[in-house]
Amino acid sequence: MVIMALLVTMWSVFGAAVMHEYHAAHGAGYEALKPQAVVRMTDTAQADRHGDDATWTKKYITWDEYNVLGAAAQSKQIQFDYTVAASVPVRQSDSLKAITTDKTPDVSQDKTGGNLTLASFYNEPAVAANEYGTFRIVQGEELKYQDVTARDVLISQELAKSNDLKVGDEITVGNPTNAKTTYTFTVGGIYEYTDTPQGVEGDDAEFAKDNRDNVIYTTYYDFAAAGLDTTDGSGWSVPDLNIVFTLDSPQTYTRFADALKTDLPEGYAVSSPTITAYEHSLEPLDSLADSTRIMLICLWSVGGALALLLTLLEAVPRREEIGFALATGVTKSRLAWQFMVEILLQTLVGVALGLIIGGWSANPLATSLAKGHTIGMSAGILWNVAWIALLACLLCAIIAGVRVALFRTMQLTRSPYLDTRDAATTETPAADASNAQDTSDHEEQQ
Repeated sequence: MVIMALLVTMWSVFGAAVMHEYHAAHGAGYEALKPQAVVRMTDTAQADRHGDDATWTKKYITWDEYNVLGAAAQSKQIQFDYTVAASVPVRQSDSLKAITTDKTPDVSQDKTGGNLTLASFYNEPAVAANEYGTFRIVQGEELKYQDVTARDVLISQELAKSNDLKVGDEITVGNPTNAKTTYTFTVGGIYEYTDTPQGVEGDDAEFAKDNRDNVIYTTYYDFAAAGLDTTDGSGWSVPDLNIVFTLDSPQTYTRFADALKTDLPEGYAVSSPTITAYEHSLEPLDSLADSTRIMLICLWSVGGALALLLTLLEAVPRREEIGFALATGVTKSRLAWQFMVEILLQTLVGVALGLIIGGWSANPLATSLAKGHTIGMSAGILWNVAWIALLACLLCAIIAGVRVALFRTMQLTRSPYLDTRDAATTETPAADASNAQDTSDHEEQQ
């Protein structure tokens, strides 16, 4: 009984913690998001892109088109903040060679604009919406957005290894349409990606500039200071401009997306990297919650059946003990209380141990199974499990007490040999009749 109560309580604490986090993540956690919104080309439209066709840049959204979209949102009384990201392909040099493979050959940079991509961010919020994925700095420092004198860039760990570069080294890249125009930067940090957005290419990209490990990151100020933030460029020198909108809630994001529908350029759609990343992070938790629901149903069904069975096995066979106690003057209420206390002592010990072990182990175990999604343990969860467990213990105790209440007092004056004697009495007339019949038959034969 103690072991059963311990196991049921311990796993109930685990299950309660998982389900509490699941509902919080899909409720208050989701509502607390301040989602970013971007206007990017759909996968269908992007499939027609050719990295060696410079006329593709005519499909980029311009500042004027973004102004129209912003006005459409404001006409619906939608408030937002915004930041800017922009990128262009750049040519490699002797100091920096792009990563190429058999699938990503080193083609003419006159056709592609370069084998590298220079991407810029206006501030830190723009980094969170990076179309190539989020990254972390493994060496060096973050970009200095407020320092207008800095000429630092971030390069990938793979690009640094292939070029034998380290923090502090200088690199040179070339203009996408004019090979004679070059730009010199200092490697301020080395990064590695922490996620892979859908549709983003790696070393299997058709062109080297589309391999996200060949992307160089800098500040928007340095990007503009180099003259790459141009509105009158042509071909690959036209920057791919991305305005990142920040909204105050998921509901506002939905209204924002609806407001922009009629003014979106052909082939573009509104999406939220914030919501997409959040939903992706919940996938392990959702899978764990689905398994936990099934586990809890089985746990409580089997645990309840075992608790009832063990209670009955402990109380029902004690007929002689109950009869002896009543015969010696013990009242039914006092004896029922004794049976109830016996059950309560066993179940409460198991429940107490289950709460301690479950409360200590549920957090690290559930967090590990949720693959990084932290699952907290609160006093409220433990109290909820404790109250339900106490009610279950009380129910088992009541069942044991009812066993005493249902004992019939009249059994005390009934002889245990009565049934045997009655059976013998019932069989005697039949035996006498049989003997008489045998005697009569014998006399007739004589």
